[in-house]
Amino acid sequence: MRVQLLGDYDPQPEESINGQGEPRVLTCDVAAVLQPVVRPDDDDSGSSVSLIAEKAETSTRTVYRVLSLHTDTINLDLADRLCLAAGDHLASCRLKHSDGTIRAYFSL
Repeated sequence: MRVQLLGDYDPQPEESINGQGEPRVLTCDVAAVLQPVVRPDDDDSGSSVSLIAEKAETSTRTVYRVLSLHTDTINLDLADRLCLAAGDHLASCRLKHSDGTIRAYFSL
């Protein structure tokens, strides 16, 4: 099982070698991917959240934070794992680049 690192939900952009940060993923887009699969208000006592968290190798708290739009963006790795756990792909989400521009995944 993957150990959750403190950077799993780090709202700060990462610096790359060329000085431009790695693109980040809009949290609202990841939440939209999760919503059809994870329904925190359902009577399943959070089991759908636990299942997604387990598949994404992260904590249930992190899943709830994404669903509640705790930050505007999340890192690529976490977003990718959550989308895959929900049976979708990161391509369904928009990326926010270090210069502030927001682009679709395939416009790279």
